[in-house]
Amino acid sequence: MRRSLLVLFPLLFALILVLLLLRQLLGAALPSTMVAYMTLETGLPVVIVEDLDHGLRKRLDFDFFTDPSFSPDGARLALTSYLRFGSDIVVHDLTSGATLRLTESVAIAESPAWSRDGAWIAFASNREGDNNIYIIRPDGSDKQRVTASSAGDREPAWSPDGASLVFSSNRGDGWDLYRIDLATREVSQLTSHRAPDTSPDWSPDGRRIVFASGRDGASAIYLLALETNEVTPLVIDARYDSLPKWTPDGRAVTFARSIDGVSRIMRVDVATGELARLLLGEDDADSLAWWRG
Repeated sequence: MRRSLLVLFPLLFALILVLLLLRQLLGAALPSTMVAYMTLETGLPVVIVEDLDHGLRKRLDFDFFTDPSFSPDGARLALTSYLRFGSDIVVHDLTSGATLRLTESVAIAESPAWSRDGAWIAFASNREGDNNIYIIRPDGSDKQRVTASSAGDREPAWSPDGASLVFSSNRGDGWDLYRIDLATREVSQLTSHRAPDTSPDWSPDGRRIVFASGRDGASAIYLLALETNEVTPLVIDARYDSLPKWTPDGRAVTFARSIDGVSRIMRVDVATGELARLLLGEDDADSLAWWRG
C-alpha cells in the first residue's frame, strides 16, 4: 500500500501540473477580459492582473508599481514604477516577466497610457522642470514632449483614433480638462469650473469623456459630451469617487470609491445608473485598467 502511494503521488503531482499548464494555455488562447489594478494588500503598492473569464490571477509584487495600462494585444503593461527619488515609466511583459524601463531620470514620470494602435505610450513628467505631457515608443525610443506649459499637465488619455490626447491641467484658473491635437499641437480647453476636473478617460466610441470632479461637493463622476460640450453627472455620492475608466464595451464606467478610508472598485451602468461593487482586492484597490481580447 505504501509503495503504491509512493508511485501514485508523483503521477498525481504531474497531472496537476499538466492541468495548470493547460489552464494557462487556454486562458491565453481564448477570448478573455482582463483587468489590472493597484492594491495595498501587503501594505505596499502591488499590481494584480486578473483574467476574469478564466480565473487566472498574477501578482506583480517585485517592484512598487501603479497606474497600469494594457497594450492593445493584452501582452504587456505600461506602469509607473516608484523609485527612491521620483518614478519612471516601465513596460512589463506578462508572458516572459521581462521589464523594460522607458525613462531614466531623477524626476517624476507617471500615468502611462497606451495608444489604441500600440505605437505610443503617453505619460506625464516634470523631467524638464514643469509638468508636461510626453509620448514615447514602447521600446523607449523617439521620446517627444507634446505640451509646453509652465503649469501642471497630468493624466493623459488617448482618443480612440490616436489623433488626440485629453489631459488635466491647472494652466487656467483651476484644474480643468484640455485636448491636444497631436498633428498640429493645438490645445483646446474642454471644461471650465472652479472645482477641479481630473482623471479623464475617452469612451471607446470617441463621443464622451468621463472624469472626476468636485462640482457638487464631494468628488464625483461626470460625463462630457464632446459634440455639445454638455457635462452631466454619472455618479454623485457623499463619499470620495475618483479614477474613472470606461469598460471595453463602453456600456459602463468603473471607478475607485473611498469607503471608511479604504478604496473599493465600483461599476456604474451608463444607461441605467445601476451601481455595483467589483470584488477585486481584499483591502485596497484602485487604478483599474481594462483589456478585452
